[in-house]
Amino acid sequence: MSDRAPLPNDRVPSPEGERADGPVASSPRSPSENATSESPRVRLVGLWRGREINTRAQLHLDAHALHMASETGPSFAITLNSLDGYQLSPSHAVLYVHGGDVLDVSWLDEHARLALRQALDAACAMPELTRSLRAFGNPPTEAEAAHDRWFAPLLTMRRAVVGVSDPLQQLALFDVDRLAEELTRALTELAAQRTGGDPARTRALEAMFEEHTEAVRESLGRTALAATTLEGSAPDSRIADWRRWVDCLREVYERADAAWPDLAAAYRSGP
Repeated sequence: MSDRAPLPNDRVPSPEGERADGPVASSPRSPSENATSESPRVRLVGLWRGREINTRAQLHLDAHALHMASETGPSFAITLNSLDGYQLSPSHAVLYVHGGDVLDVSWLDEHARLALRQALDAACAMPELTRSLRAFGNPPTEAEAAHDRWFAPLLTMRRAVVGVSDPLQQLALFDVDRLAEELTRALTELAAQRTGGDPARTRALEAMFEEHTEAVRESLGRTALAATTLEGSAPDSRIADWRRWVDCLREVYERADAAWPDLAAAYRSGP
């Protein structure tokens, strides 16, 4: 869920190679080489690359991964895009990593809890869905008002989730059914505006608009299904389901952008 959501890239350099779909190994080194003594400290228990792990470690978060500098073994990193889900409690978190690995992370200090919370927030940050759109940034002068009316619901929905990192909260704020209604209303208003309210000509122009936005409606339908899946997702798959939902959202924006040149032409020419 085209480019992935602007979650950090899941390719992390490592002397032992790179792995895009799971934890990335780092070269064995002492904790002092990986983190300072003030770094957040945790206890890790669970599976990493299918092997049991039980160790203390120091944490370091960068734009791509949560690095674990183990006190008793090799250090490694969990890429943010490899997280499929998580569960939080007051004293620890369970991380579900793509491929079946599960790590229970107990924080040994408050800094560790905050660092892990920051990592989970980064993993579920909503991307800037309009960044790659072409027509959005280049409205024709003669149809600028219509352009703004068509894209307004998309911008409003994106603004609603700014700063929100919880997938279910994002889902509640980004109501795809309401988005579909608002886009339909925008086309109805534009048709009436262009034809001066003449019923027959308005219906004809609405039919032209519907033809040009069929792909948008299809994407909205897929997004609604992805939203239903995310709403009922289990903690161990919630981030993975969130990414699929975001991919569907991105497609809605891309298709709305692709539809605009034809909508603009129909609006200028009339029915």
